[in-house]
Amino acid sequence: MSTVEGKKQEKRRALLDAAYELFLERGAAKTSVEEITSRAKVGKGTFYLYFADKGAVTQALLARVSYQLLDDAVTACEHTAGLDSFPDKMIFVIDHIIEALRKDTLLLRFLERSFVWPGLDQIEASGEAEPLMRKLFHTILASPEMAGRTEREIYQRITSLGSMCMSVCYSSILEGKPDNIDAMKPVLYDIIRKAFG
Repeated sequence: MSTVEGKKQEKRRALLDAAYELFLERGAAKTSVEEITSRAKVGKGTFYLYFADKGAVTQALLARVSYQLLDDAVTACEHTAGLDSFPDKMIFVIDHIIEALRKDTLLLRFLERSFVWPGLDQIEASGEAEPLMRKLFHTILASPEMAGRTEREIYQRITSLGSMCMSVCYSSILEGKPDNIDAMKPVLYDIIRKAFG
């Protein structure tokens, strides 16, 4: 990577980091572009070189945070013995994400119900998946439970169930509705087993 490209990436990362800190401190709605650029120590014009508006920063942060949660969960799953079936692995990954969000309710408030699954645009545009999704697809396609399904069908099933789990996670952890998360986990995991069993 050239020095110029490295500096561009550094400025973009500084803007994202500043926005993330501010969004966690006071919420995205109460944070201005000026506050983001001030914290990142860049000019306001620099912001618009990288992002069309504050919504674009929010989407980039949602994608970054979601990716990290998913990557951490998949890595933990790979290092855990005794997860033989795909539904067991899927439940482990979802549980890992739920527990991370239970420990970090500021992060959960930021995400709300907007977990971003990496690679949807790439699958739709070119039929290719982002590396983390490629790893997941390899594991899923190798499982007997998913035999005969296309990547697109699997992706639809995973994202639908993941979105449902995020919604339940948000309302159960932060609002206690329809019940606390410990009472809701067995319900979620039963649905996952039926969907992938």
